[in-house]
Amino acid sequence: MKFPATLLLLALLTSGYSEEAEKTNLPPDPFGSLEEVEAATDYPVELDRSRGAFTLDAKDGTYTPGSHFANWNWTMNSNRWGNYFVGLLYESSRPKLGIQVKIGTEVLKGYAPRTNALKTGEPMILGTAYLEKPGEYPVMMLTGDQSNVPAFQVKGVHFAPAPESEPLGQSIDGDIILEAKTATTYAEMMRYEPKEEKNCLGYWIHEDDWAEWKFDVSSPGKFNVTLTYGCGGGNEGSEVAIYINGQTRTFTVEDTGGFQAWKEIELEQVSLDVIGENKIAIVPKSKAKKAVMDVHKIVLTPAS
Repeated sequence: MKFPATLLLLALLTSGYSEEAEKTNLPPDPFGSLEEVEAATDYPVELDRSRGAFTLDAKDGTYTPGSHFANWNWTMNSNRWGNYFVGLLYESSRPKLGIQVKIGTEVLKGYAPRTNALKTGEPMILGTAYLEKPGEYPVMMLTGDQSNVPAFQVKGVHFAPAPESEPLGQSIDGDIILEAKTATTYAEMMRYEPKEEKNCLGYWIHEDDWAEWKFDVSSPGKFNVTLTYGCGGGNEGSEVAIYINGQTRTFTVEDTGGFQAWKEIELEQVSLDVIGENKIAIVPKSKAKKAVMDVHKIVLTPAS
């Protein structure tokens, strides 16, 4: 069957147009093949992450301007020892300004960049400082040029609980060992006790104090959960919840014969389904007597 020349020409032009329509001058999207990273589910309850944190307000400090350096001084009174994230609260329209903070004998340094008006109130973390005991500490801050003028205004120095060591992550055999020193203690009194015979979370005398571990999982699956704790002196009876991502396990604290007389208890099996960051929190639901317990560690082992 023969086609008229005009129809044949129209068919060729249409075909060419379709092929050209699929082409574009835009480069391929470099992120088009990336999948959204799955995150672990949140705890079933909202927890107070501001507990144990405090701020040295600018209005409570002494400010001395200078031609090259400005100087701030505070006297800090800490209720407990432990490791803290130290952050600067400020507003700035300058590109950057040098900052140096000295807490006791520890010195932290950094540069404070220009702030964003849409994102205020979050401290710029300079590092961590360890307070060896409760009590008063001198805090001194040096800033380049002036830091109490409209172009750069210090609002305060923020202290927030920090872990004293990072978790090791999941081992090659699948175990996850969460030692007491790797927990963040959102607490007014409870904290990590480093003495060799203790090596635990102790001084748990406030019901609102709680602890959290954040750790990486490389091989997801079902895990057995073992908690090692101690309790003595007739302090048994507190009700405690363990939140593992979105899962909850509860138990009643028993008298183990002493706060460092360790007892292992097996909790109900849990599922860790997400590769990457997961989290566990220990939160008292009630405090029966003087103290809740001491916690030595949590171990998660792959279920056979």
